[in-house]
Parts: sequence; structure tokens; C-alpha cells
Amino acid sequence: MDYKAVLNTIKQNKIAPLYLLHGEETYHIRQVEQALINSLVAPEDRDMNLVVFESDPQVEELINTIETIPFMGGKNLILVRNTAIFSAGRKSGNDVQDKSDPSGERLIKIFGNMPEYSHVVFITGDKPDKRRKAYKAIEKNGVIFEAAPLKSKDLRAWLTERLAELKIKMAPDAQEHLLAAVSMMPQVSLDFINNELEKAILYTADRPLITQQALKQILSAVPEVSIFAMVEALSQRRTVQAIQLLQEQLAAGEHPVRILALLVRQVRQLWQVKELINKGYNGREIAEYFKVPGFIGEKLARQSRSFNDDKLKKAMLSFAAADRDLKLSRTGPAVLEKIIIELCS
Repeated sequence: MDYKAVLNTIKQNKIAPLYLLHGEETYHIRQVEQALINSLVAPEDRDMNLVVFESDPQVEELINTIETIPFMGGKNLILVRNTAIFSAGRKSGNDVQDKSDPSGERLIKIFGNMPEYSHVVFITGDKPDKRRKAYKAIEKNGVIFEAAPLKSKDLRAWLTERLAELKIKMAPDAQEHLLAAVSMMPQVSLDFINNELEKAILYTADRPLITQQALKQILSAVPEVSIFAMVEALSQRRTVQAIQLLQEQLAAGEHPVRILALLVRQVRQLWQVKELINKGYNGREIAEYFKVPGFIGEKLARQSRSFNDDKLKKAMLSFAAADRDLKLSRTGPAVLEKIIIELCS
């Protein structure tokens, strides 16, 4: 079941007795968790009827919690975060897979006949082992939701929906800037984007619209976004702006080696784009190759045309030498400025 389907069933009050929420996208997991809390336990009852374990409890303790009749009626909601009972190869004193432990077998039976007043939600960032009895029991009697990372090409739709939920407006060019910057990250994090949106609300509280200029101010301290802006400045030969972005990152405490690693990733990507263009790829096909929105493919193509192969090759060799010298403390951040100037020349 996907994210929207899970939330829709909860909103319709079609709530399963058991849930397994797993995956890397913690934002979606927290949203589902909060939806279940809001639907099952009234705020005034949460001290008694909402039970949260930050790791797996002993099996007997979990069984007792499930079977305890909720205070003043209502429902029990039991959250088991960071669970490991679905992980492959797990062996411990409260392993429900252990055939020598009768309490484990009893828990599996309870999963098949849950009391109507109790709901259990297991949460893990790990990939579950589908062969385990506990997994099969939840698959049969409950809901399993995998919170996979959002793909860059799906980010625009998510941003539109989230802006509507927050009841805020963002200028089209500001949206393009945010989508472009985030799409260049190794992995899209909805937690990161949501936090930046909340900052934007505070930053523009007295204004009707989040502008691109305001968004750039908010995102300026984020290394990945700053490096994206730096590459854009490099492609337009804006040396002063590129060095200023570098200095801002250094002043914020970012280590030169990390800045270098991010810069290497961006320049390597431009080199890959040049190779694709030489093979006849257009902007749309480049976007499909890198699994990014179409306009990002066009931007990458445009940026790559600002550099010839020799310049990119020389930059990569300079990066390798700088990485070695920085790690051996033979040089300092000035080596990054030198490379930037060379790329802009």
C-alpha cells in the first residue's frame, strides 16, 4: 500500500489492527504515525492510551500491553519504534522467531486475533525480511507500508500539495530554484524540504509570497544548495559570486574536504552530460538518464556547454590533487578558490 492509500484509509476510519512502517523516508512515516494517533487516541487520553516503545520491548511486556483494556474505554495505540523483529538474522532474548520461546509463538497468534481495542504500529528504517513469521502475520492481518525515498521527478507534485496544505504561496521562479537545487542532491529528503518550507513561513511571515530572493537567503547555508548555486555561477563565469558562495560555506564551518566532494560530484555530472550530448541526447533524455525533472535536464545541458572537455578534465585532476593535499594538511581552502578561478577563466 502506498503513502496516499494508507492515509486515505485512516481518514476513512478503516484502520487496521497492525501496521509495519519501514523505509528511508522518515517524513512519510511520521505523517502516517501522526494520522493514526489523531484518529485513534483523543488528546486527553494520550497519557494513558498511547504507549510508545523506542525499541523492542520484551515479548511478554508487548503482549500484556496489547491485552490491557484501555483506560475509560477508547483504543490503545502502541508504537514500537526502531523495531528489529522483522530484520534478517536477528537473534535475541525477545525474538518472536525463536521456536523455543512460547511467548513468541503466542505473540504471533495474537497478531492473528487482535483485541478490537488495541492497535500496534511497528516502525523501522531497515528493510524487513519477508520470510519471518512476524512479517507474514502483519502482511495477512494488517498493513505494510514502505516509505521509499521520493524520486526527483515526483518532487514538483509533492511541493504543490505541501504548499497548499501549509496555505502559503511561492513564486514560480522560487519553486524552480528549490526544485532545481534539491534535485541535484544525491537523495531527496522530504524532511529537509519541509523544514526549509517552515523556515520560509517564518522568514516571510508578513509577506503574501515567498520570492526567489527570500528562498535563496534561507537556503544559502545548506552546502548542497550552495554548491548548486556555485556551479550555476561558474557556468556563467561569475567568478566573484562563486568565490563568495565558497567563503560563505567556509564561514559557516563547512569543512573544505566536504565542499570539495560536493563540487566534484557536480562537475563530474556536467562531464557526463557533455558525453551524453555528444551521443545525441537532448535535455529531456538527459533528465530521464539522471531521473530528474525535465527542466533540470535542460539546465544541466546548458551548464555543460559552458565548459569544454579539456577544462572539465583539468578540473577533475585539480580536484584529485586538492583532495590529497587537504587531507595531508599540505594546503588550505585557498586551493578551492584557485580551482574556481580556473573554471571561470
